[in-house]
Amino acid sequence: MTVMVKAEGGELLVRVADTGPGIDPGAVEEVFRRGWSTKAPGRGLGLALVRQAARRNGGDVSVAPASAAGGAQFTVSLPLRGGAVAAGPAGPVG
Repeated sequence: MTVMVKAEGGELLVRVADTGPGIDPGAVEEVFRRGWSTKAPGRGLGLALVRQAARRNGGDVSVAPASAAGGAQFTVSLPLRGGAVAAGPAGPVG
């Protein structure tokens, strides 16, 4: 898994990519539905909550293939307010 956090174009971007089987293109919107899960029916809650929190704060979350080799990449974008970003290291973690 790779995690990236950066400020770009007035937004805070948080990107998480994995090397798993990826997301079926037909299920891209479904992964954000409360209860959707690859493990068992009714278990999925995390991505629904992430999207809800992002949208409540003027942002959103999207999913795309992580690479040609597979996996999924989730990107949360949140507007930066006040234009200030705390100084610190940025880039891939993990």
